[in-house]
Amino acid sequence: MNIQPGEDAAEFAERDAWLRAIIVRMFELMHHLEQDNFDTARYRGIAPNTFFFERHADYFGFFLKNAANFFRARCLLSDNQSQALFDQLILFRILGHMHVRLPFNTPGVLDYDSAVRPWKIKDTNDVGMFGPLALFAIPTDSGELRMKCWSGNVAASFLYSQYFYHRDAQFVAPELGDEVIDGGGCFGDTALVFAISVGKKGHVHTFDPLKKHCEIMRESIAMNPSLAKRISVYEAGLADVDNAGSPSHDRDSIIDPGARVEVGGDLPTRSIDGLVNEGAITRIDYIKMDIEGSELAALVGAEKSLRKWRPKLAISLYHRPHDFFAIPLWLHSLGIGYQFFLDHYSIHHEETVLYARVPN
Repeated sequence: MNIQPGEDAAEFAERDAWLRAIIVRMFELMHHLEQDNFDTARYRGIAPNTFFFERHADYFGFFLKNAANFFRARCLLSDNQSQALFDQLILFRILGHMHVRLPFNTPGVLDYDSAVRPWKIKDTNDVGMFGPLALFAIPTDSGELRMKCWSGNVAASFLYSQYFYHRDAQFVAPELGDEVIDGGGCFGDTALVFAISVGKKGHVHTFDPLKKHCEIMRESIAMNPSLAKRISVYEAGLADVDNAGSPSHDRDSIIDPGARVEVGGDLPTRSIDGLVNEGAITRIDYIKMDIEGSELAALVGAEKSLRKWRPKLAISLYHRPHDFFAIPLWLHSLGIGYQFFLDHYSIHHEETVLYARVPN
């Protein structure tokens, strides 16, 4: 590898040593086989011993080609645990579940269905890729919360506290009185959890481009009248441009958490800065985005708001390979002063979250 523009000899040597360490560890792990390291509920119909040769080979090539950018992003992470996790996630994407075990895979994590089963009331007629959605009654410190979703949504929000970062003295999460952007609202589970966190003086603006998702969200919100006034639902995805969209009738009725918005596509999008300019949003304290690869575009569409309010961030990094470095590098380029932390909420390659906050 060659020295990159703006990089001195010492920085080059440090990057080169890191890359060699990754490759050495990769060859070590090739000869190690993991057990009980495959989520059969998430990847239905796939044998647990499946090795995706082309996927892993493509990612290894991508990593080598972009190693300098990966290293620059890694250096932005503020603690050793985040940097170690960053390395482990790269190795997982190169070698897969048969050879690499992520820190999230602890006893019991694969059987989250059993953990949430006592809260399940009944299945519903709404069906998606993981079967029927169910009604749940979930005990919280603020009283019983009801929602319609899959058990995985309940586990993420109430067992694993995804999008709430708390490690050592660092805390990145919605707090009392916060104004929150919830990008990727899906069935409303995150919006309801955030509504509890922000209290009566806070508010949650939740976004999803699919009509059916928004209908389900409104159902769940209506089941929790004490929280309903704290949540506004926007039937649109987040992006860097406004697009009215024109979904087909079939698209109106589908449940698809993996739906992506495209520039000029059939799904509606809004930019955060556009909503602020209109007065629909008057302050932002926290932004969560899990929007199927549109995270960077949506952040670009929020640049003025980021500079003005410097909100806390919880941004998914796992949808596009470039996001692992493109998102933290772009946020750093704003010069706002963000500190970055990394966490991961599955035993496979999905659910990596970049947290950011500006120190007080």
